[in-house]
Amino acid sequence: MLRITEGEHRGRKLKVPAVAATRPLVERARVGVFNHLRGLVAGAVVWDVYAGSGILGLEALSRGAERVVAVELNPKAAAQLEINARTLGVADRVLILRVDAHRFVSRLEQMEPGPAAADLLFFDPPYAAFEAGGAGRREVWRLFCELAERLRPGGVAVVHTPRGILSAEESARLPGIERRDYGSTSLYWWHKPE
Repeated sequence: MLRITEGEHRGRKLKVPAVAATRPLVERARVGVFNHLRGLVAGAVVWDVYAGSGILGLEALSRGAERVVAVELNPKAAAQLEINARTLGVADRVLILRVDAHRFVSRLEQMEPGPAAADLLFFDPPYAAFEAGGAGRREVWRLFCELAERLRPGGVAVVHTPRGILSAEESARLPGIERRDYGSTSLYWWHKPE
């Protein structure tokens, strides 16, 4: 079970999908992310890519975000995300796209303007995508950077990775990217210039 930490739904518990690749961000790290984002969440449109349980997007809604576009290919995870959104009474503010994350960009180009532009990006690919290296890692990092660059001016992109895994070359793709470590996890965030 996961717990919403702040806002309208503070204390509400949500189920985690029974999917091996789903690894929800620990509560302490979520609190750290949202402390960093304080003042940016209210009224935001959020992209939650590799959404899993949806905890990051649902936490954002609890804290005043306007809408979440959740991208999750796994059918069990997407179904649990939908149940979690209904449990909180926010299903009308969550658009769940059951597509491969790499097809999200093409879907954005077909969407109405509202969710097609976002203020916040949560990006939480399977650790294996980073740990394996090679072409798969390059593609995941390229996708994160492309989505980050599509944010509205002043938007923030957050990626969840194994601890300290990004190279200097990868980090240089988004000048000013910052890192915070939580146990075996790193969170990197990048603020798009205004």
